[in-house]
Amino acid sequence: MRDFTIRIAEPSDIGSVHSIMTTARSSMKEPELYVPDTPEFISRHIQDCGFTLLAFYGTLPAGFLIVRIPGEERDNLGYDLGFSKQELSLAAHMESAAVLPEYQGNRLQRRLISSAEAILSSRGYQYALATVSPKNFYSLRNMLACGYRIAKTTTKYGGLERHILLKSLGKTA
Repeated sequence: MRDFTIRIAEPSDIGSVHSIMTTARSSMKEPELYVPDTPEFISRHIQDCGFTLLAFYGTLPAGFLIVRIPGEERDNLGYDLGFSKQELSLAAHMESAAVLPEYQGNRLQRRLISSAEAILSSRGYQYALATVSPKNFYSLRNMLACGYRIAKTTTKYGGLERHILLKSLGKTA
């Protein structure tokens, strides 16, 4: 297994994150299973709405994970699960992740998730949520291996079937 370093992304990393996202999507057998984000979305999640982790193999960007702090915004996945107002404030989304094809198979997505969970726990967040297409076997397998469970299957994002995944990061309030 290769050695990777993981750090919190900076505004200068927006292009690298977007490039990984589009390259990973184009290499998928079913690219419609992964919806890439815009550079503006990435920027907001580096600077304002959460944080983004970027993994490197040496000096080469290899993968990323965008973490969103939705608060009480209407798209907080906690609403789908009946969270209370307090629980909504303690929830974070594992929003988007991708690994370049040449680095897949090194459990990098799992490493990114684990790193993000440690940061979230240290900041007092208690719930990690995510959506995954039921057809996206690799992402679903990674999330389940990281201790997430399928809390609900529903239609999201303009009619796409998605599992809502949930993991408790610590003691509940």
